[in-house]
Amino acid sequence: YYGRTPASSCGLSPSPDYHSEHDLEDLCQHEPERPRLLQLSEWHDGMLSDELPANCIQYTIEWKVTVNKKVLSQDTEEDVVLTPSAYWPKTLKGKLERLLEGKIPRKGRVRSDDTSIAVLVNDRSQRDLMKRFDHLDIDWTAVEKQLLKWGELFRRGKKLRLSIAFKYIEDDSLHKITSGRVEKRGRSSVTKRMLNERDAQLDAEENVSGQESIWRGVYNLIRCPSSSCHLGPHCWQDPHGKKHYKLRSHQLKRLIAFVEKGGALLSHEDVPDNFREELYMEERHRLESQQSQKNKMVGTPGSCQPININFNGMQSSPQQDTSNPTTALAMVLPPNDQVIEDLNLTRLRDEAVKDYGAWHESNVGDENLKAQFRQACNVALANGLDLRLIHEDQDPSFFIDKGIVVGIARQFVRDIGQ
Repeated sequence: YYGRTPASSCGLSPSPDYHSEHDLEDLCQHEPERPRLLQLSEWHDGMLSDELPANCIQYTIEWKVTVNKKVLSQDTEEDVVLTPSAYWPKTLKGKLERLLEGKIPRKGRVRSDDTSIAVLVNDRSQRDLMKRFDHLDIDWTAVEKQLLKWGELFRRGKKLRLSIAFKYIEDDSLHKITSGRVEKRGRSSVTKRMLNERDAQLDAEENVSGQESIWRGVYNLIRCPSSSCHLGPHCWQDPHGKKHYKLRSHQLKRLIAFVEKGGALLSHEDVPDNFREELYMEERHRLESQQSQKNKMVGTPGSCQPININFNGMQSSPQQDTSNPTTALAMVLPPNDQVIEDLNLTRLRDEAVKDYGAWHESNVGDENLKAQFRQACNVALANGLDLRLIHEDQDPSFFIDKGIVVGIARQFVRDIGQ
């Protein structure tokens, strides 16, 4: 017969799945702990990175504050380890309150409208989590749950990020009391609703991409910063001479399309040349139209006509029409032949143009005006014009088309005889 298998010391037969207590301890020690968020009870001020648990999740917070859809400030919190529900009241909320106290004027009043949060990871296989909360009533549960869900991705080297937008609006009740204005109903309300919907869409795009939208970036760049400019909210400032050119909606859309196609638009100097030429042309047409209207007004019945006065018995010359700008200019300037004869052109012609430009600069104190005269001089030299040709043509519009402001162009052409 077959002999019995001897029993083990504990009365049970050994099996292939049997492990000693020592083996189980080794398995537990080698199994990595699940990634987790650090709790406030584990934290202390001045805590060093080497004191953090090995399985602690770190993330970045990018936050911004807007008032009436305009960005007031932006900041970044790096290497955050505390759970968001603890970091918010301990650190971030205080920073937000201090920012508002420093940025909002004392007479101004704003109130929180809503807060939007995007939970992001630099892994294309994962979808972003978007959450919105009324005012500052933030429920961090879903946000923390998503961070924990991506804990293994963090362990593999992926970056976790929270993008938070705190949106404030001016207090309507105070605004109505101080301004005495009441919001009109009807069409204005529809327009306001459409603008709010567009802004909401732009906010969503920014939260997903983590960058400012092209549309909003262009509008913010072209917004006129000068309080003395009355052309409108959006202007292009010519780097040469600093003249402002009013921009309309269709022109702003063209700039947006330019950026969307890969064009760089980081400052007013980046505006394309063809776009500038169109603005120059529009300005020229506007000035010509104004001059035409003035001429019509002068020619209407009842308008004042020039009076000729004879001195010392001299016969008056035939009456000349001084209402015509060209005629008036001709009356002021000496005859061309006399001016050309008087010009000292024995030296190099380009040097004469440079001296003429320097003379104009010496007669003004404003640096912008000096720069305009230098630019006019450069335009003349670049196009091969000497003083004779400039005086013969009597064409300030040529310089205006090249970006020279009207007054400087007219002086540059007019004063050669002086």
